[in-house]
Amino acid sequence: MFISSCRWIATASVLCILGCAQQVTRHSPAQPALPVPENVPIALDINVFSSYLSQEGIANCAKDLPAALQCKNDGIGAADFLTALSSLNLFNSLSPSVSRHDYELLIGNQLTQATPNASFTGLRKSITEFSVEWRGVAIDSFSVEYWHANNAQVATEDINQIVLTWWQHVEQEKVFSANFLYASMGASDYNTLLTLPDAIDTFMLSQRYMYPDPFRGIIARYTHPEFEEAILDIAIYPILSVLTAPSEELVNAELKKAVDTANDVAKARAMAVTMQQLNTPFASELLPNRGVMAEMFAESENGESLFASIYVFQMEDKFVKFSTTFPARIGDPLVKAALPQLRVPPESELMKEIRRALK
Repeated sequence: MFISSCRWIATASVLCILGCAQQVTRHSPAQPALPVPENVPIALDINVFSSYLSQEGIANCAKDLPAALQCKNDGIGAADFLTALSSLNLFNSLSPSVSRHDYELLIGNQLTQATPNASFTGLRKSITEFSVEWRGVAIDSFSVEYWHANNAQVATEDINQIVLTWWQHVEQEKVFSANFLYASMGASDYNTLLTLPDAIDTFMLSQRYMYPDPFRGIIARYTHPEFEEAILDIAIYPILSVLTAPSEELVNAELKKAVDTANDVAKARAMAVTMQQLNTPFASELLPNRGVMAEMFAESENGESLFASIYVFQMEDKFVKFSTTFPARIGDPLVKAALPQLRVPPESELMKEIRRALK
């Protein structure tokens, strides 16, 4: 059996609670075979652990059983489920019994067995619960009831079908999507409550991307129709601390992180960096607190040159960071034009809980 795993979120003491199964899939003895999905593997690495059934799962296994049968933990071995997950090629990478990734899959199983001194020639029933966690917090649980021929060993195809029944639920509910994760965690609803401009002067919104991490939020990219190297990004993400510090202190610290990252990138490309502006106040009459900006120029020995302008603001409980690939004389008016059109979600339930824990 793999070792069960339940941990706290690193940024706060948020409880990991393994919830009851949301739905039970019941099969008649003539169970239809589910095909192997075509849109796999998904670009996701996941830890896989063995677990125990919930009380509801235990009750479902024992329900309406003849006296000659009893339910046994791990009637289908954990290694058999891992083999099925691997052979079906559902994930980019599986890490059994090792916590390497944000997502974890916990599998609990019971299978009916004949009691000692009793023979049973009918079908056997298994109950398998698949629980998905993100950094130790349960976000989804799904139970599969399956009927097996009374063989000494459960058929490989049966185990594959159990896994595929769960995967059908995963695809229908989009369990491994950023939207599902944010909703399950109580994070900000960027899809509904975030307002972004479709255009900033001649720059057009080309894409928006929600990170598979509620603490990193969302980024929107604006591109120029004529100059493909001219890019303006707007990143919006929660402030990972209590909000007692002055806004000026928060945005200055966040700008320093962004500048340090840009310096590291330039050094990796063997480019010399010149800071043309640093911690320059950037006010907007629409914001109660002023922001701060930095402007950088980098050049290599072979003549390659790069500009970068970074602006950081606080809106609600979030940082709003503008990053451009051009000088501030171009970036300043674009940022001033964009700010009046921005609306960010209010403090999420997730961040309220974390900040209560941090006080």
